[in-house]
Amino acid sequence: MKKILLLFITMLMFSQFCLADELRLDKDAPYQKKLMEIGFRILNANRVDKRITFYYKNDQDVNAKILSRSKKVYIYKGLIPFIDNDDEFAAIIAHEIAHGIELHEGLARRIAMKLRPIKYEQKADQTAVDLLVNSGYNPLGLIIILNKISGEPCFASSRSNGTKRLANIYEYIYKKYPAYLVYNDYKKNIYYQNFLLTSKPERAKIRQKYQQNKLLQVNKKEPK
Repeated sequence: MKKILLLFITMLMFSQFCLADELRLDKDAPYQKKLMEIGFRILNANRVDKRITFYYKNDQDVNAKILSRSKKVYIYKGLIPFIDNDDEFAAIIAHEIAHGIELHEGLARRIAMKLRPIKYEQKADQTAVDLLVNSGYNPLGLIIILNKISGEPCFASSRSNGTKRLANIYEYIYKKYPAYLVYNDYKKNIYYQNFLLTSKPERAKIRQKYQQNKLLQVNKKEPK
């Protein structure tokens, strides 16, 4: 009797484990549809001629990833509570598409991405900003969603997260798409306000850097 009971409990636990990772058509289908709509809108608007597909994963991890071989983008269920609008959803997807574009470059690029993760994480953030702008999404959504979910890494971390990563994205937008900062739809957003509060020194350095660049350009143009 004990063996039968133990077998029943094991089967029940196994079935629950399997079901937890399956797509629930009644609850999860809208997220899958939204994921595909945004994903293919970004691909088409940016004329990305590489195969990339999109899957919603019923998993509680706060995560998103792209598989290097199949080029399948997975957005995990655990991310959904952190996403408030299409800009933020698109930002997560665009970042993974950016990785996918790199992965399509071949084995050598895949190895380089493994060896230099911070470099290619920053490059993916910048590419994601371009992808978002070209497909009609606000690139500040990338700062907002990462401000919600990114931890502050330790000194020896191989991941590009936290304040430095957000400042790099801000600098790229500041340099290439300043209109989004001048006419800022997210100025009163509490998560964007938190980013501003925690990145004052980094943003001051960015402003100073580009002011100096402007002065240098003016001095070069002036006749001697």
